[in-house]
Amino acid sequence: MDTEIELKYLVLGDNISAVISKLLNLRQFSFSKKIKHLSNCYFDTPDLQLRKADIGLRVRKNADGDIEQTIKTSGTTIGGLHQRPEYNIALQDEMPDLSLFDSSIWPAHVNLVSLQQQLTPLFNTDFTRTAWLITGADNSQIELAFDQGKICSSQKTDTICEIELELVSGNTAALFSLAQTLMTELALRPGTQSKAARGYGLVFGYTQPHISSANSVLPLHSSMSVQQSFNKGFAECLAQLQQLVSQFVEHQTLSLLKEISDSLAMARHGLWLYKDYLTSPKAESIRLKIKAILTELAWVETAKQIKQLTTQKGNYRKKIEYSESLLATLKDEKLQPQDFDQVLVLLHGEQFNLLQLEMLELVYSGDSCVNAPCAKAPCSNDSVDRQTSLMDLAPSWLAINLDNIKKSMPANNPLTAKDYIDNHYLIIHSLLTGNWFGDLYDVDERMDYRGPWLDIHFGIDELETLFLLKEHLHGSSEEMPQKLILWLDDKMENLLCAVEHCRKAALNLSPYWLR
Repeated sequence: MDTEIELKYLVLGDNISAVISKLLNLRQFSFSKKIKHLSNCYFDTPDLQLRKADIGLRVRKNADGDIEQTIKTSGTTIGGLHQRPEYNIALQDEMPDLSLFDSSIWPAHVNLVSLQQQLTPLFNTDFTRTAWLITGADNSQIELAFDQGKICSSQKTDTICEIELELVSGNTAALFSLAQTLMTELALRPGTQSKAARGYGLVFGYTQPHISSANSVLPLHSSMSVQQSFNKGFAECLAQLQQLVSQFVEHQTLSLLKEISDSLAMARHGLWLYKDYLTSPKAESIRLKIKAILTELAWVETAKQIKQLTTQKGNYRKKIEYSESLLATLKDEKLQPQDFDQVLVLLHGEQFNLLQLEMLELVYSGDSCVNAPCAKAPCSNDSVDRQTSLMDLAPSWLAINLDNIKKSMPANNPLTAKDYIDNHYLIIHSLLTGNWFGDLYDVDERMDYRGPWLDIHFGIDELETLFLLKEHLHGSSEEMPQKLILWLDDKMENLLCAVEHCRKAALNLSPYWLR
């Protein structure tokens, strides 16, 4: 048995093989190069017994006629880094023979004879592999493979154009370093799915579920230490980010782009929550890289507001049509197709890839933080024992956010629309902390408490949209129709009353972390 440790990237562009060889020579890597054609057939039973057991079975044939069957059992995938046990056995023909594998690899309930009889081919992968066996300065060996071809089922096909970096021997740091080198010249994005997973998706039409940042919670549990909770939560943030990027590449929409921005904000919020516990210098580097990407995407919120104002069936379109020049101005500022093209360049570029690689390294290292604070704990002046559990700290982190809201937005003080907009970030921070630690508490109690705060958040979003419209009205050279001005003032006043009501109701609720 071998355990693969590999990074997988989907790659764009032409002459990829030539670019890689040129780059390796330029950086003075020691390597040998081979090219081979590989044909693979993946098997399962009609009721997908292997898939349900998280087992992949393929038969591979190369150009020389050599045949090999492979079993891959369940492993882990974090941010494009794949680790799975792999079992390879030579065959005489192209039909799998399960009896040749060691019996210990199978789940106890499996009837091998019955399983063998039910095996049927599901899909094929055919590709040309250009492989470079690279020896690093520390004598680590890495196989860099560029695969180009297709996945075929009976009725559908999908393209294979990907890079795999497999650690043959040595240190994983060499794997990350080589990936970083490739990012300087190639348009990449992490490949979170294996060829087998993509093949199953092609045959059965699997699609990844949509992620909503507003309701997303991280899978933490009360027995976790501080370090375990950060590593698990941050890895989940990275997985969600990459899933959203994959969905955006397939279907470019403003809403998905906003979800990508929100996912980055949740990862950055985790760095802020755990800042007194993080020991790795990468944490600050990651925070700065996230800030840079969010700055690049800062226009998304305004674009979303303009779309809301100008959508043909939207709530505001009919009123805005009172002013032809205002409608024309807003349409001129709408998102253009080339804006999405620029986003795709960003999502396949060096800056964004380095960010994801550093996020992966932070959680993969396993020593990203300690159970005792590096300086002062965020919740207390007292020293914290090294075995501090997550449940000792999560309530304090949640309470800090609520206290900040109460100080800046006291219950007895009426607030203006501008007050709400200026303090919107406090509501967002509180909701993000709830995203991080919500799974530690009863879901019904949490959602009952969170509901009014989400209403406030969405209400402020709408206030910001109306403020944008108001700015355009005041900036217009033509005299605005009185109907439009009166409608806007009335709309803002009614919305402000609704948000005020939600705030008072929310502040009267008993926090779920104190129950």
